[in-house]
Amino acid sequence: MRRLFLLPVLVLLLLTASCGEGSSSAPVYCNPMDLTYGWGAFRQTLARAAADPVIVLFKNRYYLFSTHDTGGYRVSDDLVHWEDIAFDPAICYAAQDEGRYVAPAVATDGNYIYFIRLKRDRKAKTTEVIRTNDPESGRWEHVADVRRVSDPTLFIDEGRFFIFHGLGVHQAIRCFEVDPDTFAEIPGSERILHSFASDINDYDAGYHLGRREIYDEIDARDWMGRFRWLPSPEGAWVVRHNDHYYLQFATPGTICIWYADVVMQADRPDGPYEVMPYNPVSLKAGGFIGGAGHSSVFQDRYGNWWEVTSMWVGNRDPFERRLGLFPVSFDAAGRMKVHTRFGDYPMQVPQRKFDPETEASMQWNLLSYNCACRASSSLEGHDVALAADEQVRTWWSAATGDAGEWFEMDLGREKRVEAVQLNFAEEQVDTTRLDRDYTAYRLLGSSDGEAWEVLVDASKNRRTNPHSFVDFAEAKMLRYVRVECVEAMLNGKFAIRDLRLFGHGLQEAPAQVASTRVVRNVEDERFAMVEWSKVEDAEGYLVCFGYAPDHLNITVQVKGNEQHDLLVHILTKGVPYYYRVDSYNDSGVTLGEVVAEERPIA
Repeated sequence: MRRLFLLPVLVLLLLTASCGEGSSSAPVYCNPMDLTYGWGAFRQTLARAAADPVIVLFKNRYYLFSTHDTGGYRVSDDLVHWEDIAFDPAICYAAQDEGRYVAPAVATDGNYIYFIRLKRDRKAKTTEVIRTNDPESGRWEHVADVRRVSDPTLFIDEGRFFIFHGLGVHQAIRCFEVDPDTFAEIPGSERILHSFASDINDYDAGYHLGRREIYDEIDARDWMGRFRWLPSPEGAWVVRHNDHYYLQFATPGTICIWYADVVMQADRPDGPYEVMPYNPVSLKAGGFIGGAGHSSVFQDRYGNWWEVTSMWVGNRDPFERRLGLFPVSFDAAGRMKVHTRFGDYPMQVPQRKFDPETEASMQWNLLSYNCACRASSSLEGHDVALAADEQVRTWWSAATGDAGEWFEMDLGREKRVEAVQLNFAEEQVDTTRLDRDYTAYRLLGSSDGEAWEVLVDASKNRRTNPHSFVDFAEAKMLRYVRVECVEAMLNGKFAIRDLRLFGHGLQEAPAQVASTRVVRNVEDERFAMVEWSKVEDAEGYLVCFGYAPDHLNITVQVKGNEQHDLLVHILTKGVPYYYRVDSYNDSGVTLGEVVAEERPIA
């Protein structure tokens, strides 16, 4: 049995280890990223959103671009704290479309940052390439026009410029090379890298299943045999690690929690590429927020690899999304791994070289799941329990947005609280008042419910903050936490998707799962039933699996303690898998035993 306990000494060691060259400490963040986030219209519905992100490191600073977010981009020194930059008005016409841009293709050769956007006008034959050597000024210059393609990505490799593209049910993932000076397409350079299929059953991999059929559901049993929507491959992205090229693309479609990235590998940038057996390489299913598709992978200034990705909300509009940031590693065998385990818990960004297998996670546990709550008032259909259910698509709302409305959570006993994430919801908001797109609040804590301490005073906040995250300089011993409204966003109601508290429950980690059995479906090998024994003191389970015992890179989180089986639908035909079910609660995680699947005779 292996139990993981978070002791004060371990916390101290982790915080000490996070201190590196160039920084006194490692900044901490929690997905979805705490960004200002703009508003975009998809199907005539305004929704707060960002997607299809790209981060580039240029002149030792990070620049972030994303679909339907703001009319510009962002800059950061540490990948956690971001400042907005607006495009210079003289170049807005090239970079934007109705105040926003879609699917930006951004890359740097060290001298310039280049930007190509996807024109939504399908009749357009070309789109513009712009560049800058001073991105903080917002000034860009015209370079050339290139053929309009869907979801373009610019990849620069040793002076060679490639454009990868492909979007939709009937588009293959392709690439072609352009002249680095003129961006003229080199004749005969286009290659098909991944072909599409016209029947869902022609796909050997189950991770292509799920577009529109599965929204919130973790378990696929109600949909087995009923998948009919073809996947929509999109968002090609390429990185080079050592002498190998890794091409990612997203599937099955952005509007579900199963939005994921597939990775292919080649020895040259234009292929041929081979699909890796450990796919999907990037998946975040279960927990507070799901989805990890249409991503970009990049290196930070210390040589660490990261992925910035699209995560799904889908409330006001099916294409309502947020951004997530995950560490990435490549092992000695060249296998790529995106670290999404507990991917919506706090993580750190060490300002030095580090190993994401051991250092990225803060090892803080979720303390707030299904805790008892009460409030000053509740809007019909938005009960207080919805702000403690670990679901981004539900929320509590007060009856008004007046100052003085409050929401209170009882943790059940004193716990050590290290950080808090306040996810505010857009309930009956006025989107004509984007100048008031912020929530001003106070956060209070108490050990007995009578004497209260102000933990966070954001009463004068004027920054857009839908996913406000605060890690405390010193841990707090608390049982009760209260959020008081000072000013609700956009003249709407005071509403919270989830009040999420992290730290340690100061009890034991749960017992180990005693037995796990996995039966592969012989009629459709994309499915397997995973069953495990109930652990009484668990708050949930992590179903981990992969194509090799030493590479269980895929995790599906099952919340609560009532479900003890899971029908997995994202396997690849002909690939045997290994599994492990871990148990967790507010005081730690206990690893299960690795088992092989059974294959009954048909």
